[in-house]
Amino acid sequence: MPVLQTMAGLTGPAASDVLDDRWVMNYFAAVGDSDPRYFDNRGDTPLPAHAAYVSHLEWDAIGLLHEAHLEALTPAERVRGVHSFNSTRLHRPLRSGDALSSTATVVGVERRRAGAKITMRIDTVDDAGTAVATSYTATNFLGVDADGDVLPPEVRLSTAAAGAEPVRTEDIEIGPLAPYVFSECARDYGIIHTDLKVATAAGFPGLILHGTGNIAYAVSSLTRHECGGDPTRVRGFQARLTGMVLCPSTMTVRVFDSTGDDAVHFDVLTDSGEVALADGILLIGDPA
Repeated sequence: MPVLQTMAGLTGPAASDVLDDRWVMNYFAAVGDSDPRYFDNRGDTPLPAHAAYVSHLEWDAIGLLHEAHLEALTPAERVRGVHSFNSTRLHRPLRSGDALSSTATVVGVERRRAGAKITMRIDTVDDAGTAVATSYTATNFLGVDADGDVLPPEVRLSTAAAGAEPVRTEDIEIGPLAPYVFSECARDYGIIHTDLKVATAAGFPGLILHGTGNIAYAVSSLTRHECGGDPTRVRGFQARLTGMVLCPSTMTVRVFDSTGDDAVHFDVLTDSGEVALADGILLIGDPA
């Protein structure tokens, strides 16, 4: 079935979550981030959460939207969805104990040569109704048609351009079990990432790391080095997902000059030199 212009504006039911210590720690474990500050909960201060933690709840909200309103996309078509863009603005840091609720709204439908593209805005609030995060995410459904275009809003966390040469690079080993660990510890389930039969039938060369996982690994690297290991300094992140990180493989994070608006620009390369994350931006603020 085609993706329909009339899907634009539809909002799904809310997905809710309480950030307990177990899942806050598990998200850091999902990307192999072993800083003791993220796991020692013996004091009175709540544990800081990974800046990308909210993506777990956002994908739950997107799933509820599909079930409630996007039934025109069949299960076979949904499994061909490829995450292509993500932009998250954190209005405050995430911590253990937070009670959050997310809702997803379709804000764009586009006909593309490779397949229909759907852009969604996900709004996350706390139990007082105060905004915690606003994200935009786009998915391309390969081989699926659309009946027209409803253009999404343009989103960019920083207008400054990245430098021509990286000021720091870091190689990150992605093991053969990485998609399974990320699926379970980050609660980001996607059958094409853990089922080789499904992945190859969908046209992928093998198991690939979740797009959200690519971003989370990069954000961890940037948090360690550019934020002094303090997740509460991350105010937002954005990237275009342009390539596949195979499991196992090595991904390389390249960091470019930071800018006057407290933005650090980065990208991620696969071990074959392909750009897996392009136009990456991390917003940094004062510790909270």
